[in-house]
Amino acid sequence: MCKLFSIVRCFTIINKITSNNLYRSIHSFRTMERTETLSGRLSPLVRPTHYNLFLRPDLNSGLFQGTVKIDITTKEEKNYINLHTKFLNITSVKVLKNNVDIPVSKYIEIKQAEQLSINFDKTLETGIYNIEIDFNGDLTHSFVGFYLSKLKDNRTMVASKFEPTYARQAFPCFDEPDFKATYDISLVKPLSYVALSNMNAISSKVEDDRQFEIVTFATSVPMSTYLACFVICDFDFKQNEINSNGIGKNFILRSFSQKHQMHKIDFAQDIGKRATEFYIKYYEVPFPLPKLDMIAIPDYVSGATEHWGLITYRETSFLVDETTASSRNKINVANTVAHELAHMWFGNLVTMKWWDDLWLNEGFASYMQVKALNAIEPSWTMMDQFLIKTMHSVLVTDAKLSSHSIVQSVATPDEITAIFDSISYNKGASVLRMLEGFIGEENFRLGVSDYLKKYKYSNTITKDLLASLEPYFKKEYPNLSIFYIMDTWTRQMGYPLLTLSKGDQPNQYVVTQKRFLLDPEVTSTNDTDYKYRWFVPITYTSSNGTNRNIIWFPDTAENVVVTVGEAESWIKINNKQIGYYRVNYPLEMWQKLIEQLKAKSEQLTISDRSHLLDDAFALAEARVIPYDVALSLSSYLRVEEDYVPWETAARIFLSLSDKLTNSLSDNLNIYVQQLVKPLYEKQIWQKTNLGVIEGLLRTRILSLATRCQLPDAQAKVRTMFLNWLNSHGTENVLTIETDLRDFVYYYGMQSATQQEWEKLWNIYLEEEDAQEQTKLRHALAAPRDTTILRKYLTLAWDEKNIRSQDYLTVVGYISGNPSGTALVWDDVRTRWTELVGRFSLNSRYLGNLIPTVTSSFNTQLKLKEMEVFFDQYPEAGAGAASRRRALETVKNNIKWTDHNQASVLDFLKNHQQI
Repeated sequence: MCKLFSIVRCFTIINKITSNNLYRSIHSFRTMERTETLSGRLSPLVRPTHYNLFLRPDLNSGLFQGTVKIDITTKEEKNYINLHTKFLNITSVKVLKNNVDIPVSKYIEIKQAEQLSINFDKTLETGIYNIEIDFNGDLTHSFVGFYLSKLKDNRTMVASKFEPTYARQAFPCFDEPDFKATYDISLVKPLSYVALSNMNAISSKVEDDRQFEIVTFATSVPMSTYLACFVICDFDFKQNEINSNGIGKNFILRSFSQKHQMHKIDFAQDIGKRATEFYIKYYEVPFPLPKLDMIAIPDYVSGATEHWGLITYRETSFLVDETTASSRNKINVANTVAHELAHMWFGNLVTMKWWDDLWLNEGFASYMQVKALNAIEPSWTMMDQFLIKTMHSVLVTDAKLSSHSIVQSVATPDEITAIFDSISYNKGASVLRMLEGFIGEENFRLGVSDYLKKYKYSNTITKDLLASLEPYFKKEYPNLSIFYIMDTWTRQMGYPLLTLSKGDQPNQYVVTQKRFLLDPEVTSTNDTDYKYRWFVPITYTSSNGTNRNIIWFPDTAENVVVTVGEAESWIKINNKQIGYYRVNYPLEMWQKLIEQLKAKSEQLTISDRSHLLDDAFALAEARVIPYDVALSLSSYLRVEEDYVPWETAARIFLSLSDKLTNSLSDNLNIYVQQLVKPLYEKQIWQKTNLGVIEGLLRTRILSLATRCQLPDAQAKVRTMFLNWLNSHGTENVLTIETDLRDFVYYYGMQSATQQEWEKLWNIYLEEEDAQEQTKLRHALAAPRDTTILRKYLTLAWDEKNIRSQDYLTVVGYISGNPSGTALVWDDVRTRWTELVGRFSLNSRYLGNLIPTVTSSFNTQLKLKEMEVFFDQYPEAGAGAASRRRALETVKNNIKWTDHNQASVLDFLKNHQQI
């Protein structure tokens, strides 16, 4: 080991002993309070233009050393320069102008702002300067920033994860998205390893000890700090050439994984190639880098991150083994790959100025992933799946006072991290889909292309995107403002409920709007410029077919009138649920729609049927319509044979079941059995070559039948599971088809004995496939025996058993089991300090644990326990909004029990035979 690392190790040990603080420098590196910097924002008048970064990680000690040289331009005269740093030991700071040293009086860490302040005895003139900083740090304190990942055979690798505010943990930098700069990066690696970064390697030099090699990469294009990336590993790769079809040059796409998993990267590589070629054609903008790499990392805190030219993935988000992966696994991987690739242009080439416009990145990528997959795999019907994967869940979140607007002011790292949520992603995507719906697909594409070309390598705000779309919008609607329309959707939370009532004429309907809230009793203040009213694009289908014209409902209008043909007997508003709103009808119209559903009307598309189910039960929960209407509508499912409506229905029934006690759930199970049985009887359990969407339908029907305790399904699942479990490890193992494993493992384990659980646990410990591991972790949380669940919770805390990236998910699995909810709630409260120490309050995943664990609470006692817990630990970090959401959910659950449970039970008892 080199002397440098010996020094660093000694220094680290001394600091741990003397102060348990790794962040002191051996210079005057002390905390200072400066009011103007406590927000964490840097001066916009001091800007970096280029970084020269050298990093030497030690894969044995878990420490690293680095040097960064930053060219800056300052347009203000001050006696200090501030930039970001966190968890780094700064050992030397120099500042030069025209290669002449500028004396530094001191450099000081401002911990509250995560900044390094470089101070001078005199005021600096405006101009160009160069900052040189030597530093070192620890690779083992977390899985963000620059960190060490351990492989199963005790080998190690290092990787980086910088989004949103973690680059400052790897090197001192101007860590805000608007500070774009170019990079020259050099990494030191063991000879047998490969070093990867955003750009292609251009040189390498073996060091004198013949053990390490310095790899230098080409100068990058201008990019934000959160997009920089470096990985050092001993992985292998496969590659394809991307055909740019004349839009820029062809280039190489490579996919990396651990060497023994190389057979698992073909699926993602194929999706990656075709999706990238789709984006180049769609955007009409060349891919701006000379190469593109994707890599699966064993320890990864997120699903994936769009580092430019080097996309990093969690293994479950990238690796697909055809012998173990289900159709759902494949679609999830495809969605993640398509999402990250969309960012190479929308987010990386053009980046939001500040995090309050995060939706420009994440909402757009969430929508573009669907468009890309719909184009390259049309049989997957991804546009219909948009409802169940993206829109329906966020409509629930956004119907509460604890929601927030798409464009939201944020300042601190905790606030920034917290908005990586369903509003930025799912609502952002849903609103973009609605925008495309009224502007037209080709107009939308042209506007996006113009935007990327105009602002490439720059930073933007929401208004810039809308300005690029406006000329195409004006072609259709010359008298309307796209800025005003979209502001009503992006600058206030929530969405409208449109209510139809009969007009003065038989063929007229009057439409009114008001904010939709799941709790009709809460008081909503009109604290936005638009008073919680929206500029709504209305579309409709009737008995005469689909009306493709937009009827605009301005936010300032009391109502609008929809006039249909005299012979049209029914109307369904919001074609394919493209609009981000809900709709209520007169009771007689609901009945007509139910009749159309039962008659399998060809006028109602897959998305329309899913939409009606989702709206009806949301309106019933909010006491807008009687539950009898929603439940009567669900009876049409006896004739439904498509996946998306059934997936919608399954989520609805699961939610209802969570709200009912065990005895009342029995009535719901009997009702659902009767709905699912006709389609269940058409399914087969044996291996078959179904398409992806057909496979998803089969899995949904068989799993729903098992969950609602259809005797035939329960018996088959338990038998299949035990046959597999008892034969595992023998020459004659009885395998379960990949599409069925998740629910067969889970429901097969519900009545498991301690011995059966132990056997499955040992199978899990030996399993190496990431997708299969996920299924097994889920199944291990299924038993009704609390003794088993308590043991699982204890074993899961040990990182030798469950990686930290998976621990919170396992806790969620156990809490989702009614037998484990109270157990987990007690454990979380007892272990909270340890959880914060392990994951930090800056983790949105830790913050989201609270609403996950408490989602089924429906008593005043549990609500009081939550309030006491929050009072005991008032610091919530990135979980502050999650706490508000959790409290509101439990209050709604209590009210639901008081107001709705009796009527639901009456319906179920009266409809035991449909």
